[in-house]
Amino acid sequence: MKYNSSNFALLMAFTHGTDHFARRMIPPLIPLWAFFFGAPLWQIALLPAIQIFSTGLFQIPSGIVADSSDRRILLPLAFGTHGVTYVLFAIGATSSVLAFEVPLFGHLFDCRLLVMMLAMFLSGAGSSLLHPAGYPLITANIPAESKGRAYGLWGSSAKFGDGLGPAALGFLVIYWDWPLIFIGLGIFLLVYAFFLFSILKEYDTLPTSSKKSTSKSSSFWKSDPRSYVFPILAILAYFSIRGITADGIGALFPAFIDELYGYTFEIFGTVVTSTSTASWYFSVLLISAGLSQLIVGKLVDMYDSRVILLACVLTGAISIATLAVVELSPSNLLLVSIAIGATLWASAPARDALINSIAPPDREGRTFAYLWTGALVLGAASPVIIGYIGDIAGLRTGFLYLVFVLLISGIPIALLYSKRIYMPSSNQD
Repeated sequence: MKYNSSNFALLMAFTHGTDHFARRMIPPLIPLWAFFFGAPLWQIALLPAIQIFSTGLFQIPSGIVADSSDRRILLPLAFGTHGVTYVLFAIGATSSVLAFEVPLFGHLFDCRLLVMMLAMFLSGAGSSLLHPAGYPLITANIPAESKGRAYGLWGSSAKFGDGLGPAALGFLVIYWDWPLIFIGLGIFLLVYAFFLFSILKEYDTLPTSSKKSTSKSSSFWKSDPRSYVFPILAILAYFSIRGITADGIGALFPAFIDELYGYTFEIFGTVVTSTSTASWYFSVLLISAGLSQLIVGKLVDMYDSRVILLACVLTGAISIATLAVVELSPSNLLLVSIAIGATLWASAPARDALINSIAPPDREGRTFAYLWTGALVLGAASPVIIGYIGDIAGLRTGFLYLVFVLLISGIPIALLYSKRIYMPSSNQD
């Protein structure tokens, strides 16, 4: 990558990682909030669920807006919204004026908790701008021969953000109350929004000309469906089905380790509980995912993205099946955790590069929005379903079901080898 494009790739990677860093601050505090509000766990669990749902709900509108608006405004808007809502989240949670309960759907809710839920809904709406605005920015500012590596940085940074968020929170909460941490985080996100608005003026942030878009749109649906519609539907099916496995593993992996292995030990007089060890295994998985995406990003520049996606499906299924079926030693469990992270989430750069090669520039934002909507909507139900299976038959059985789901997700990608489904344009390599 050239100097400027390299800087831009790093900027977008940091931006993506920062979004995930902020979002991952929520789940670790769920037990604390349940105690603080005296609320059942399911009510507190609505906080991250509402944020995810809202992100999915607004993906398509955000994609349409991103295809016709200056992304220099949209990307900072995402972080500005994040910042304001995190401050609102903290203030609402600690407001004595709101310390009363209201009946809702047959249950009593603390009004402070309802304000926090509203903040999460708005936060998710803001976050929905990230992918529809971010992907076209990469397309416009990164040379074609370097896009695979750029997508690798973009994808891996999300997993690094996922891993660093809870780790940083665990350290900060030792010294400060969580509301102060969230207010500080909100202020940082607001400052970062202004920084993005300032620095993006150096790059190409405008969508393709409206005149071109209008002429293309009028004949778009009359074109060969194998050039866009069929392959994008195939990728949508892959992404959505795979999301069931990814979100199920992502939500329940620590519970799996805690329930089935429950490693506890003492070091220098300090007892390390099974919750901590499960979190560390999960951190290793996420870091492995981030590193693997950097590697796959380079491979995408050399090999067919479809081959990489199918390889990730197969190796990911083997890794998860090993976890579900085999009783592992601590060291082998660590290796399997690394393998799951390095296979299940390694596919993102290949997926993004394939989409980029199919979607016209004037439809790229909304294309990514369609895909993320499907993945978020279907994936959001996975933890509940697998958790229910786990209650009845154990999490090993639940994870084994996820293996078959992951294998099914490979079928739509395999169909892309059929010329009846996908006909690459002549200008593609």
